[in-house]
Amino acid sequence: MSMMDILRPRLQSLAGTLVSHRVLLYTLSSTVAISVVIANALQIHSNFYSVTVYLSKSSRSILVLANFSLLVALVIGRIVQQIFFGSLRPLEVERLYDRMWFFVTESLLAFTIFRDEFDIPFAIMFGFLLFVKSFHWLMADRVEWMDQMPYPGPPALFHVRINSLFVLLWITNFVMLGFAVESILANGVGAMVLFASEYAILMASALNAMAKYALSIWEFRRAAYRGGENAPPWENKSMWVFYVDLMTDFLKLTTYLTFFTFILTFYGMPLNVVRDIYVTARSFITRLRTLIRYHNATRNMDERYPNATEAEMVEMSDRTCIICREEMIVRDTLRDDEHRDHPDTSDTPRDGPNITPKKLPCGHIFHFHCLRSWLERQQSCPTW
Repeated sequence: MSMMDILRPRLQSLAGTLVSHRVLLYTLSSTVAISVVIANALQIHSNFYSVTVYLSKSSRSILVLANFSLLVALVIGRIVQQIFFGSLRPLEVERLYDRMWFFVTESLLAFTIFRDEFDIPFAIMFGFLLFVKSFHWLMADRVEWMDQMPYPGPPALFHVRINSLFVLLWITNFVMLGFAVESILANGVGAMVLFASEYAILMASALNAMAKYALSIWEFRRAAYRGGENAPPWENKSMWVFYVDLMTDFLKLTTYLTFFTFILTFYGMPLNVVRDIYVTARSFITRLRTLIRYHNATRNMDERYPNATEAEMVEMSDRTCIICREEMIVRDTLRDDEHRDHPDTSDTPRDGPNITPKKLPCGHIFHFHCLRSWLERQQSCPTW
């Protein structure tokens, strides 16, 4: 057996260990690199000021410092993530990488607009913006995950974390927006317009996430007073979420248009924001049209669509509502069954969604609450 045959398994094991610990390897190499650069500068210059000037003038030193700054940001980000989120779900990690990659590539177009102002402070501001933006994305994903949880919802630690994070992010957004606006007022329109618009967008996104968080909290509290796991669903929640998204789109569209106007006036066509304006405007207009059509379709809904009679239900070959896939029962029959099972119940309205079968002009029959929920998304018969 040759020496290579003996060493090959050990080399493969070493390579596998290095790959599995690539973060540790990157940390060690970055630390060694920054140590060598600083030690070399200290050998050449004797005082701190001279060392600082030397490091800021050397392109190689700047590259090493930038790499080490990235490492520090990653370490701090990991610590903050463990404090406010704990372990991330695979879906959250995937979404985070996709959003970061898209934001960075899209921002390259913005850099061409402010190429004369691109310097180290600009790069630091952009890196901090990306850092803050990442936690806004994670907070939105975690609130979305909370909305999918069954009763009684997440533990108390989750609420402490999410509320603390919201306060921290809101303060950060407010301070950075104020700093950017003050810089614009003092120095005129410049690269700070980009950061002012981004932090304004982040404030709208944070409000959106916390509004949905508040709706989920209300839903869990409502369920606690109505039977817990067996509580009827909150029928109007989807409309409240719709209003929150509509208001968020309006705030974002206003911010994008303001940014677009400033850049178009002082620099030229901002290609990086054209797509955002189009997507946000399209979303806002679509939601607004849907809202108008929904209100028109559901106005006097109980009188416009008559209740299905027992004879009409008998004529149906299948009594299943194709929206919720549950059997439809005529209201009078349902009340008789409930009175037979619970003789002490009165004729007070049921605490839950209206399951009265309603007949459309086209002849199809659906539950009242199913039809209303459907009309929130589309204003046509579900069978079409």
